Amino acid sequence: MTSTPRLTPMSATDVRQRAATAREHLQVAWERLELAIANPGPSELAQVAASNAVLAGIAAADAICGAKLHVRANDQDHRAAVGLTATIDPGGKELSQRLLRLLRNKTTLQYGGFCTPATAQQTVTQAAALVDALDTYLP
Repeated sequence: MTSTPRLTPMSATDVRQRAATAREHLQVAWERLELAIANPGPSELAQVAASNAVLAGIAAADAICGAKLHVRANDQDHRAAVGLTATIDPGGKELSQRLLRLLRNKTTLQYGGFCTPATAQQTVTQAAALVDALDTYLP
């Protein structure tokens, strides 16, 4: 039996706030990634870059869903957010796949051991694509 995803209504103000949060998380991710690349090997810098990238991607997907659908998913496991993002036309399938790639390693990147700069780079790149998409979907 599939449960109905919990959705939270989003106003234009909510959308702007989530978009701003996404951009801030991404900025922190890029800053920490730059420092992590200068210090190769697993580190707290790379982990913070990756963790903030995951948060940036989630916030960007929320803002995009809010702008296009006037709701965002509000489930703890984030599968509802992936499914909801996929319904956006045009481009939702691609955005949802990017979000899914970010979420696959969320727990490890946020609560596990330190990650490498290469892992952080991949994560930040995925998140950047979602944050960049804000310009397409937000008024």
